[in-house]
Amino acid sequence: MTNKRSMVDRWLGAKASRLLKEEGYKYSDVARRMRMPYSTFSAKRRGHSSFSFPEIYTICLITGHDPGEFVPPRSHLRLSPKHRRP
Repeated sequence: MTNKRSMVDRWLGAKASRLLKEEGYKYSDVARRMRMPYSTFSAKRRGHSSFSFPEIYTICLITGHDPGEFVPPRSHLRLSPKHRRP
């Protein structure tokens, strides 16, 4: 998992996990409130799957945090240049 998308997925998962842990939320409770299977939520937190914007927004509604906190640093957003065909 070295592509940029997976870097963003891992960053978002770590950010969500850290925020929920600091705020004292149980992951299982958050998954239930999001109406998402715990296994799916766990995969997203570990960066194995992508969070959608509505999912991030729901986490923000649950915790009272600003969605802007979930914007990855610029280093995680750079896209690789496309290869041109000869």
